[in-house]
Amino acid sequence: MRYTRTILCLLLLFLIVPNTASSVSLVATRAILVARGGDDPLFSRNAEVRHPPASLTKVLTVVLALEKGDLDAEVTFSQRAVSVGGSSLNARAGDKLTLRDLVYAAMLISANDASNAIAEHLAGSLESFSAMMNERATALGMQHSHFLNAHGMPERGHLSTARDLAQLGLHAFTVPHFTDIAGTMRYVMSNGRVLHNQNRLLGEYWGAIGGKTGFTDEAGQCLLIMAERGGLVLVGVVLGSEGRNLWSDAEALLNFGFNNYLRQVLVSARQTLGLFEVPLAGEVLVVAKSELSRVIRTAIASEALPHIELQRHKSLWPPLKPGQVVGEAIVTEDGAQIGRVELTVASYIPLVTVPRAGVVLVGMLLVLIVVKLRRRWLK
Repeated sequence: MRYTRTILCLLLLFLIVPNTASSVSLVATRAILVARGGDDPLFSRNAEVRHPPASLTKVLTVVLALEKGDLDAEVTFSQRAVSVGGSSLNARAGDKLTLRDLVYAAMLISANDASNAIAEHLAGSLESFSAMMNERATALGMQHSHFLNAHGMPERGHLSTARDLAQLGLHAFTVPHFTDIAGTMRYVMSNGRVLHNQNRLLGEYWGAIGGKTGFTDEAGQCLLIMAERGGLVLVGVVLGSEGRNLWSDAEALLNFGFNNYLRQVLVSARQTLGLFEVPLAGEVLVVAKSELSRVIRTAIASEALPHIELQRHKSLWPPLKPGQVVGEAIVTEDGAQIGRVELTVASYIPLVTVPRAGVVLVGMLLVLIVVKLRRRWLK
């Protein structure tokens, strides 16, 4: 009887919690799924183990191009840039294209010669660009990555991890134009050549907004994928998959995330949160300066509103303008702090207003009257 109860409890637990991390079936040897705004990975498999990143390297190359370059600038291919093997535009030394064309070529068809041309254009040489890549990777917290080239072709010591690449993906999502480029299905270059995106999930998977494919014999099939549903942004990285399993691996990761997690907005940007008493201005409406949200499991999501405590700055005097920080909202749940958001005023609070000026004038007039009356009384 005791064993029967145990078995029934295990079966009930299995039915209640069917979608755990262990239920994600993958062929890939390394993988990770993270959410924008989340603290911990939603799923992780050997995510800290170093692995050749193949053409996922080009995500960093394009991020640097967008951060440091002018997309309308003209770039000339050098002999060294076009000498790289693998997938390419088949450019020749002396050919000229815009940096815009090159970043699309790098992302959509994984052009290695385009990546080299970007590197030389931004840093002057391939070696200097590798140093630039490693410096940027360090700044992004990619602690276990080392980049030796701009394209990801095999080179001893050119390594990253699924976790580091996911961190790169989260940053890339915030870089202007990146998702527009990575999510483009078809691009016509300035010379008339048409490029088609090799990422099969675009247009096939609901919510897919961009990513980068990669393959070498050493790295296997690799993919960095970004997807968004209902405000929940997921970044998945798959390394060391095989053949078409790459796509099913990526879909399994994203499905696990969207089926089991959601983005919960705790405080909306510009949400009215209360009133502050300000000298000379009276009660002033305060609003949240930015949004505060979190990523939580769907199973534990609650409709109960969190507790919000407002704290004002000690010395507040007009004038006050929107955007100026006047305090802070502390959001807690069950006594534990979830987060903080800065407060600002809803509208401009001037130093002088007609009613306030009237009060001051009346006050001054009364003072003058009192002074005159006192002088007469003394006489």
